[in-house]
Amino acid sequence: MKNYSISIQICSLVLLMGIALPACYDKQLLPLMVCEMRGHCQKIAIGPGPEDFVMDSRQSPARLLVSSYERRTPAANGDICFYVPTTGETGIMTRTGEPERLTAFKPHGVDIRHTPQNTYLYVILHDPYGNGERRENAVGVYRVLADRLEMVRMLEDAEHLWSPNDLSVLDNGDLYLTNDYRGKLDLYFKRKASEIAFYDSDTEDWQIVADDLAFANGILAESDRVFVTTTLGNQLLSFSRNTDGSLGKCQPVVELKGGDNLTRYGEHLIAAAHFDDYAFVRHARNGENMAPTVVMRITPETGRKKAIYVDEGAFISAASTALIHEGKIYISQIFDPFMVVCDAPPDVNW
Repeated sequence: MKNYSISIQICSLVLLMGIALPACYDKQLLPLMVCEMRGHCQKIAIGPGPEDFVMDSRQSPARLLVSSYERRTPAANGDICFYVPTTGETGIMTRTGEPERLTAFKPHGVDIRHTPQNTYLYVILHDPYGNGERRENAVGVYRVLADRLEMVRMLEDAEHLWSPNDLSVLDNGDLYLTNDYRGKLDLYFKRKASEIAFYDSDTEDWQIVADDLAFANGILAESDRVFVTTTLGNQLLSFSRNTDGSLGKCQPVVELKGGDNLTRYGEHLIAAAHFDDYAFVRHARNGENMAPTVVMRITPETGRKKAIYVDEGAFISAASTALIHEGKIYISQIFDPFMVVCDAPPDVNW
């Protein structure tokens, strides 16, 4: 999620007026967990606002590549950080080959793509020209090397990259991304103003392939379908995917309060979710205020879902991405400068 200053201003104004509209104050009871996680988790110090990450499994040893950006007091630049689970090593990836017009580096959603010869990291970049314009965005494509990221191209299209939040890349280089909202009233009234954009790597053309969504957020594209969370629509949706990249009819998978980013784990999807809007806004303003973290495991074929990590916010607040790898759950968040790693619960595979 992004552009929190706008939503904070809106909700603060509503609270001052003594009005509790659903758009600013929507809360669900936290789900119960079968397995107690406390004592099985530790914090990993990393860059500020580690909102999204991917596993670079081609590297030996494998490492997480983490999109990091300070959001409470927006910084001029962020970083792509790394974390090596087997050694505990952390650091910042050096970036090379960037064009002069890229005067600011403000990363958001990321995804990774492997080809027989190379590994590529795709990064949503906000305000890449340093003009402070919300509608100016790009996607940076970097070749992933052992010690650095080497930019190979920047994808730019103002019509289709008007507010990108998350992206998902297929093996052939086609990509899908979510555009979340256009203005304050979209948040305030939970308008269905979001769109999904598609980039065809063969023709290098963009097109809008879905719209009428309430804050489209996390996205996961697969060969035959595309999954999307709608943070304000409180759903996980599935679209059939056609061979030309267009999307078929939208089908709800499950109700999901405040869904954020998605990852794949075998037959399941792993989704981070925000269960308390008011707590989220207070946490965005001040890190001492807690906001719940919920990680859900969802089986799209059956519509079954289950919480595999729940925290009222005392250990980690406002989680945005979760990934399961080799018996561990890695959880990132939107604001504070750390991630969390936990032993996966015994019943993670049902």
